[in-house]
Amino acid sequence: MNKYVLFFLSMWTCASSFAQNKEAAFPVKQEPTSEYEMMIKNLQFDQTLEKIKKDMVQAKKKKKDTAELENLQERCNRGIQMLRGTDHVVIIDSVVVDKKNFLDAYNYSEELGLITPSKDGKTTTFETQRGNRIYKPELAGSSLQLTSYYLESGKPTNKKNITGLEVDGDLNYPFLMTDGTTFYFAARSAEGLGNYDLYVTRYDYDEDKFYKAENLGFPYNSYANDYLMVIDEENKIGWFASDRYQPDNKVCIYTFIPNSSRHPYDYENDEQDVIIAAASLHSFKSTWDPSNEQARIEAKQRLSLMNNSINGWAPYDFTLVINDNFTYHYYKEFRSAEAKNQCREWMQKVNNLNKANYDLELLRNQYATANAAKKKSMRQQMLKLETQVEKLTRKAHEAEKKTRNLEIKSK
Repeated sequence: MNKYVLFFLSMWTCASSFAQNKEAAFPVKQEPTSEYEMMIKNLQFDQTLEKIKKDMVQAKKKKKDTAELENLQERCNRGIQMLRGTDHVVIIDSVVVDKKNFLDAYNYSEELGLITPSKDGKTTTFETQRGNRIYKPELAGSSLQLTSYYLESGKPTNKKNITGLEVDGDLNYPFLMTDGTTFYFAARSAEGLGNYDLYVTRYDYDEDKFYKAENLGFPYNSYANDYLMVIDEENKIGWFASDRYQPDNKVCIYTFIPNSSRHPYDYENDEQDVIIAAASLHSFKSTWDPSNEQARIEAKQRLSLMNNSINGWAPYDFTLVINDNFTYHYYKEFRSAEAKNQCREWMQKVNNLNKANYDLELLRNQYATANAAKKKSMRQQMLKLETQVEKLTRKAHEAEKKTRNLEIKSK
């Protein structure tokens, strides 16, 4: 898509959202106004239910209306169900930024699509990676609802309201994964935890419809605003925004390792304090344990490489994640001479791997236009190169791991 089309789309998106948006759509937190709500916000569901039970008895004795207490009781029960399903996700980093510029912290590749904020920053529009469709929130009555448009020569056409989600309230912050099926959005719904919650649904191409959306629960959601889930499936990196524990003008962007499927804590056997800490994300390190250390290191390595690629420059000698606190980019950073020499061996293996990958890609391109006689011999060459790439990948990974372990021993 050329720059003129992008400029036209951006201006249309901003003008449309700005003209029709209401203050209700902006993610401003509704803070707790009672002791009950404060306890619920802190995920103290069992204690809250005990207090409600006692107060309910007193209210009935005095013949007072118990509707508010019953509503709080329902919220607690819903919270407990969500706590039971707390996803065992690993948060690898977080950064606090100005809310109006929160998209700056999403260092994603445009291969995932294009996210455009409205002029006032209260909504976002998502354009698919193919540049043929957009998803955006628009006012329908008194609430924001999601719509889709096809793009023809950069101009939006064929408006369609997204139905089937079965979520009420304001719907905002859409994102469609590159699989063309998995669709994330945020909604401020009476059935959610409060403020904006993150939801996921699936799009059925054959039926041309979306299925009922599912609340992502803890720890992605909280009693604050949680919105704009973006997932890079190829690099296994995800981001979402949350203003939990933040002042009104700030928001925290969490970077995490997406699970291929939901992996809940064992509510009956795991320590409750551990589950609540992970669900609330007071500290993202509460999601860490020895079993996911290697996954964290590899994710940070991928993230660093992604950032270098997206920013268009790579001034470093290499990128080596030592642990959660240290990442090396230069040989002079090593304390261990043995680790430094091992790093040079690692880099040589990486260079060999890159050359083999280049030769394989070149051969594949030639194969596409070769005649039948040449293709037979080229297939054999490709099989040999594929085997070579597999071996070199394994050797490079082993050399990287050895480099890291040697440096860790020296600390």
